Amino acid sequence: MTCVAGVDGTPGGWAVVIMAASRLTVQKLVALSHLFDGRSDLGVVAVDVPIGLLENYEKGGRACDWAARMFLGRYRGSSVFPAPVRSALAADSWADACALSRASALRGKAISKQTFAILPKIREIDNLLQTRTELRAVVREVHPEVSFAELVGKPMIYRKSSVAGREERRTALSRVLPNLRMVENAEREQGLPIEDILDATVACWSASRLAAGRGRGLPETVTLDSTGLPMMIWV
Repeated sequence: MTCVAGVDGTPGGWAVVIMAASRLTVQKLVALSHLFDGRSDLGVVAVDVPIGLLENYEKGGRACDWAARMFLGRYRGSSVFPAPVRSALAADSWADACALSRASALRGKAISKQTFAILPKIREIDNLLQTRTELRAVVREVHPEVSFAELVGKPMIYRKSSVAGREERRTALSRVLPNLRMVENAEREQGLPIEDILDATVACWSASRLAAGRGRGLPETVTLDSTGLPMMIWV
């Protein structure tokens, strides 16, 4: 039986929602590679982390990030952080990351603190896809706000960390996942923040669409980075 999964970064690891025969289960994993250990039934794994990376910022950043911001509009578009350049993955500090990023091009830019905060997650998934190249056909980059906007036909109104934002996202997911409350119990059982569970769940919804051939990418044309990884946000 083929399964799909949605993955979102969480303190101390990853929040993972797996769908098999319309049944959802939740896991907290320290390393994303553990998801693939001993199993070959995962058809699509949708991850909320930048995957393909540019060598420099001379082209103004990844086209998929620009496309996602345009899709989300004025308010939610700011949730799409610019992906770092590949050289920044070697940085041990924000200052080092900014220096490497600036040095990548004549008009190179520093990276934001938000981007630096997820740099270990970006590095982890990049290492995974460089060493286990067979997973490149399985793992797809998504962005939860893009997925939510696709699900309801418009961007979310409220911030995901607010009470109204959590309820807005619950309502959206309940349209397609009637057993959502069971999934949310993982907040108490595994200590996962509810925002991360909701983001991983909508990523899982996108993964199910992609597995069924109903998904699409932003932008429409796939661009590969220097290592052959696609720079595409799927929905």
